[in-house]
Amino acid sequence: MVPGDCYMCTGRVTPGRILILLFCFLCVRPVLVLEDMRRTVFIVGTAGAGKTVLTGVLKERIEAYGPSAITVNLDPAVKQLPYDPNVDVRDYVSYDDFLKSGLGPNSALIAAVDSALLHVDDIIREIDEYNADYVIIDTPGQMEVYAYRVGGQMITRALAAGNPSLVVFLIDALFFEEPLSIASALSLASSIALRLGLPQINAVSKADLLLPEVVEEIIPRLGEEGFLEGLIERAEGVNAQARLMALKLVEAIREAGFIGGLIPVSSLNVETVDALYGRIQQVLTGGEEPSAYK
Repeated sequence: MVPGDCYMCTGRVTPGRILILLFCFLCVRPVLVLEDMRRTVFIVGTAGAGKTVLTGVLKERIEAYGPSAITVNLDPAVKQLPYDPNVDVRDYVSYDDFLKSGLGPNSALIAAVDSALLHVDDIIREIDEYNADYVIIDTPGQMEVYAYRVGGQMITRALAAGNPSLVVFLIDALFFEEPLSIASALSLASSIALRLGLPQINAVSKADLLLPEVVEEIIPRLGEEGFLEGLIERAEGVNAQARLMALKLVEAIREAGFIGGLIPVSSLNVETVDALYGRIQQVLTGGEEPSAYK
């Protein structure tokens, strides 16, 4: 038999598959075997940034292009959702039960999120049953409870294990009202990248609320060396200490390569959500070198 003549060597490589190099047992020729792998997207951001709404809209836009997608709700305290989650942490953890035990609202939320770790295998089992191309994970509204506690880190690692995964970090449009707030937002985004340790896409949410000059002039130029620093230098009503601190923050973030590439996104504008989806595809399937920050 001539290598390549057997049926096992004629498979096609299709987008969205991981390739594993094996030897064909019939003709002893290296062949590519296809294995399905899901892609996991964690939606993270400050309270009120629009994580939950974007989760539902992003799922719809992904499915509009053909791939299958499911949503996972990881917020045990949420009362209502604008989408119907395929997998819901509230099926395993009761925030209200922790409240009834005498804990305050914040302590009850911390306890509920931490206890979700005990059920992560069940959550993964549910996710596996859907065999979806994309898994979109809506993280708790109180970002610090999820990202800055070891339980949230461990849940993230467990759900991301063995699958191409990334974080979409939502920066509220309100941060773009003045330069020092932009510096603060980028510092927070960098902190999340360090805490969760996954490739990260930064998106400015509620882009429909931004002034045109912010969308067209400021956001695209943040990656230019000296641009944000110039805005901070020219900002009015800023004391010297705050200005110096902002400049030092930007310097450190820029040296680490953590500035630039922000995507304006509005859940009311499908074109912006499609642009985000395109960026997600680039990072997860486009052959780009993974890094701590995108």
